[in-house]
Amino acid sequence: MDAAAKMRVPVPEPDLKPEDLIARARALRPKVREEAEAAEQRGYYSEALHREFTKAGFYRCLQPRRFGGYEFDMRTFFKAMVQIASGDPGIGWCLTLSCGHALQIATNFGEATQAKIYGADGHFIAPYSPSGPSPDAECVAVPGGYRVKGKWRYASGVPYATHFMGMAPLKGSHPGGPTRPMVTVVVPREQFEMLDDWHGMFGLKGSGSNSVVIRDAFIPEDFVDQTIIGDDGTGLTPGAQLHGNPLYNGIFMAFGAGELACTQVGAAWAALEEFEKHIRTTKPLLSNEPIMKYQHYDWQRIFGLALATTNAAEAVLLRTAELYVEYAKARMEGTGQFGPRETLLVMGMQHQASRLAWEAGYDLFRASSTASIRDGEPMQRFFRDLATFRNNPVHQPDFVASRIAQAYFELPMEGFDL
Repeated sequence: MDAAAKMRVPVPEPDLKPEDLIARARALRPKVREEAEAAEQRGYYSEALHREFTKAGFYRCLQPRRFGGYEFDMRTFFKAMVQIASGDPGIGWCLTLSCGHALQIATNFGEATQAKIYGADGHFIAPYSPSGPSPDAECVAVPGGYRVKGKWRYASGVPYATHFMGMAPLKGSHPGGPTRPMVTVVVPREQFEMLDDWHGMFGLKGSGSNSVVIRDAFIPEDFVDQTIIGDDGTGLTPGAQLHGNPLYNGIFMAFGAGELACTQVGAAWAALEEFEKHIRTTKPLLSNEPIMKYQHYDWQRIFGLALATTNAAEAVLLRTAELYVEYAKARMEGTGQFGPRETLLVMGMQHQASRLAWEAGYDLFRASSTASIRDGEPMQRFFRDLATFRNNPVHQPDFVASRIAQAYFELPMEGFDL
């Protein structure tokens, strides 16, 4: 066995519990909120906040304990990320999409590869760009490994990354084939460049969604993931075999939409908090009664609906974390499967969590005063962050709904790849 594969990385805080991580995220909300405006100007959170996140253990939440992580469950991860996003959705987006992809490494790669990627200290941060590589992007098989080049947009979480993960068309392994299959490449920091091009967006300005350029990187053979999930969705992933944890026996697409939903649920909670401040301190314009808005039935109705809807959005999101592991465990034990049907059902629920968050945030925005939506005001920023995600075509619930039905009825799904 490779010496690296035998390595076990010490966990920074062996006695850290899931509730401790969530509490730390909640305690950091004021710092996150204070930095929101500066993060928008910079495009991502500061080095100082990065150190706070590192110290808190967020980057290691889903990482296997064998390689220096805490191996907490997905529900813990979602709850912690919602807390950070409720401080600022853009910062929450940048953090969530920089530390969530430890799950992919732990699921799809073997022991020796995981040891090399997580490294001797277990500090691993990586964005994942599953779509949108430049036309010239490619992964070419060469003796001893692969050469990778191209440009990838929207590499959210890249500012403090130790690695970049992205999809690329594979060349060289299948000569004469009618298509070039797509693979996931893992490229160390020293072999890619982050462009300072995440500017001019309507919202999520602090999300660190910069482009990545790789001019000519060489990576070893095992840093390319060509995983093919069986049509029946059964069996064990390399990670499940290694770690014995169903958390690492799932399919990424049933997690990825949940990462993004964390930021939207967080944004809805942030808007609700801001709206409460407003209605507690402002009188109704058209009322003759000497009361504040929170005492008036019109604003009570808006607040009550938004509170119930945001609670529902978070409940749906957290249920998907449980379903992911339930499906993965059934697949591991041979009592069920985790295939396209299960993946799309979970993904569809996560889209609904984001939709509910949007509905709550929009109602809060429309019921706020003009003074609370001026430039620099939190409510304006929260609305911009919600609306920017609402514009994302990949995560529109109705765009994916037909594929959910196709998977349910076992019909062909063109353009869908696990």
